[in-house]
Amino acid sequence: MYPLLTVAIDKIAGVTRTIAEQLRAHDMRLVGVTKAVDGEPAVAQALLQAGCSGLADSRVPAITRLAAHNLGPITLIRSPQPDEIEAVAQLADRVVLSDPAAATALGAAAPGEPIQLLLDVDLGDRREGVLPKQALQAAERLAGLPGTVLAGIAVNFACLSGLLPSVPLIRQAEKILRSLAPLCGPDPVLSLGGTCCVPFAGRYEPSVRTEVRSGVGVLLGWDLCAGAPLPGITRTEPVLTAVVLESGPKPPPPAGPRGLDAFGHEPDVELPVGEAVYTLIALGRRDAAPEALRPLDPGVRIAGMTSDVAVLITERVYEPGETIAFGLDYEGLVLAVTSPFVTKRYIRPGAGRGREGE
Repeated sequence: MYPLLTVAIDKIAGVTRTIAEQLRAHDMRLVGVTKAVDGEPAVAQALLQAGCSGLADSRVPAITRLAAHNLGPITLIRSPQPDEIEAVAQLADRVVLSDPAAATALGAAAPGEPIQLLLDVDLGDRREGVLPKQALQAAERLAGLPGTVLAGIAVNFACLSGLLPSVPLIRQAEKILRSLAPLCGPDPVLSLGGTCCVPFAGRYEPSVRTEVRSGVGVLLGWDLCAGAPLPGITRTEPVLTAVVLESGPKPPPPAGPRGLDAFGHEPDVELPVGEAVYTLIALGRRDAAPEALRPLDPGVRIAGMTSDVAVLITERVYEPGETIAFGLDYEGLVLAVTSPFVTKRYIRPGAGRGREGE
């Protein structure tokens, strides 16, 4: 059962509702990104009920889960690999890409309604997409492909290099979309990627149909780029709970030569200079990262982690079998969700234990 990740769906729904209302006030829609929870259907349903106009993910197993529960519309926000084409054509309503070959293969595999394509344009983050000067030529190669329709463009901010949105960059994206509009289906969309676009939305009024894709925002209420909660929102935290294996006082480590750690890195530990209580828990780097954990118990500090255990410095001695809880940031949530060793529990207060998965 442990380590145990607990995610409060009602808190996610509350945050999502606020963000969706903020964006609607500026004539924008919200698309909820479910990457950090691997397309968990209970979370995805809450996002839609709270005001998201659609869902987005980057992994085929995740969109498979969403589609199996008839949740959507679904946008795949990473170009599919060749061996994923058939599945993506069956599952996704929209795909963000720039490769004509992938688009052609998707269209050929489309089972019914045309697959909507969002041309990926790189405004400077340098993660993916064609350059602005290449957008028209790329759109011409995508437009009219059998089984597809060019539905607009997608841009990303603060994903790789940290480039933030600005009015000049947004206006550039709008200009690109307007130039491509004759090649697109009706009412083409500008899809802005990154939670950093949520607080930025109030600084301009869109001149084209615009949506914002957000993952960390809807799940945590947090703006990673600003290192602060989103305006008007109280940060939410998933909780990761681990079991104590041993606990007791130990003297400081002896002097002597030191080598690299088990990962071949310079050891990243902070051991006390005097005697202290060392508490070992069953939670390792295969499940989380020390910098992603915030101890919720008073008097607890993380000294370091190995693959499968973490060493804490605690004010008191714990009994083996007791548990210690941690709040998670976005990276911590991603790692815990993807660890096969962590039990996941998605709860709604007042609705029983909620849904569990491993």
